[in-house]
Amino acid sequence: MGAPFSTILSCPACGSSTMNEAQSYNGFPLRTCVNCKFVFTAQRSFATSQYEDIYSGVTAYRGMVQAAEQTYRGEKGFRDLWWFKRKALNWLRTRTPAGRILDVGSGPGTLLIIAKRVYGYEVQGVEPAAIAAEAANRYGVPTFCGTLQEYARTQANKFDAITSFEVLEHVTDPLEFLQTAKSLLKKNGTLIISMPNADDPYCLQQRIAPAMPPIHINFFSRRSLRCLLERAGFTIVRTYTLPIPTSSVRNVYGKKGFLLRIPYLLARRLIGKADGTTLLTMAAPTDP
Repeated sequence: MGAPFSTILSCPACGSSTMNEAQSYNGFPLRTCVNCKFVFTAQRSFATSQYEDIYSGVTAYRGMVQAAEQTYRGEKGFRDLWWFKRKALNWLRTRTPAGRILDVGSGPGTLLIIAKRVYGYEVQGVEPAAIAAEAANRYGVPTFCGTLQEYARTQANKFDAITSFEVLEHVTDPLEFLQTAKSLLKKNGTLIISMPNADDPYCLQQRIAPAMPPIHINFFSRRSLRCLLERAGFTIVRTYTLPIPTSSVRNVYGKKGFLLRIPYLLARRLIGKADGTTLLTMAAPTDP
């Protein structure tokens, strides 16, 4: 079991010691940092086996492994990636057009197959789920099965870029995670990360297992993410989110509910009040 709230002395994002109780989410008490507004579960430790158990039973996860195999066979490519991974590769090709890429939480290796085959990057994956790591290695993507911290202990060489998509919301110590990433990054390197966007008002209303505690335990807004990145030694270069929260609305209200809300969502977009489901951020080491 994780530590109770009474023993959490500081905000995992900004380090502030002032926190308020928030609502309970899926039976897990949440806390909100007064300083940076970071929302997180009071419990901070969970068995790593839960991720394999949850994701291996989710149809979309099994589809990811199938998509990686199809990409390996040349049946799928860049256009079949999720939008934030396409944008991330475009950002990367502009800022870091060649070199070594480390993808943390690389799954079955789809992104890295494309990065290697299409754009000529040297690639390495880190993936804690054995099923996905084994698949990636079969598809020609060298992948370490374990955590980023475990991988870092074995490495002396640095990377030109590190990517990590939909991972930071899971980790018990996000500061340590980013500091470890920085230790593996060249001084002029590039970090690109994505996560659920807590500025999306539907973020904390979802009712599917992969999006709720104990699977998601960190809920970052732009403000709290900036505080965390700066504390870890990074400067944000750019951020982006699609202005209509499609998947989060579907997860809360279902497909029919999403369709009924399309006029409302479009209206909010027109007046600049819409926010997206996923927050994509590119950052660089502060002291290159």
